[in-house]
Amino acid sequence: MKVVLDIETDAAPINEWAALVGLDIAEVESDFPNFEKSYQKSFFDGTFSRIVFIGVLSLKDDSTSLNPIAWYGENEKAILEAFWDFMGKHRPDQVITHNGLNFDLPFIKKRSIIHQVKPTVEINLAKFQTRSVFDTMAVWTNWDFRGAVKLDVLARVLEVEAKSGSGEHVRKMWASGKWKEIAEYCLQDVYVTYACYCRMNYVEPQKSIEALAKRALHLTGLGS
Repeated sequence: MKVVLDIETDAAPINEWAALVGLDIAEVESDFPNFEKSYQKSFFDGTFSRIVFIGVLSLKDDSTSLNPIAWYGENEKAILEAFWDFMGKHRPDQVITHNGLNFDLPFIKKRSIIHQVKPTVEINLAKFQTRSVFDTMAVWTNWDFRGAVKLDVLARVLEVEAKSGSGEHVRKMWASGKWKEIAEYCLQDVYVTYACYCRMNYVEPQKSIEALAKRALHLTGLGS
């Protein structure tokens, strides 16, 4: 079995970020323009930001999809526990991502260490191989990330169903407490990665309405 994977993250509040990097929050707030770039950079680093969604789409050997699953909410530790429980039960032989070698998988690793949630399987993050991780961005660029291509661009190039929003769209929904809507949107990202993977392997992907029909969305509850 193979698993297509995608995560969504949320930035740490500025007071938490300041405390972690050893800055006085009053100083940061009084001179924010000087700190803004560093703070925004932390949005993409698992040292500071947190996971609010993990979605997976299981694939059979012929690349037909199985039931998609998403875990989401404010309880990051519970999301990680549910994800690693799933991985331990199914033990997929390949993880499929878009930019997962640089972002999703190292982010999950950092947050798992922080919460002391021990992985149930080992995922080899070595580059220049696709046996354990098929990273559609890495394969498309032959691991030359100077030519990095966004998922929605790759989807249009390969003529598959493209994304319907952006990370900023997700952040606005999160701020409004629209958790289920975020999960639905993010599962579409999982589907797009699956569809690109199929086309890159000369396989016709299922339509999203079919691939996501039996989706299971699990709200992890409140708290950290």
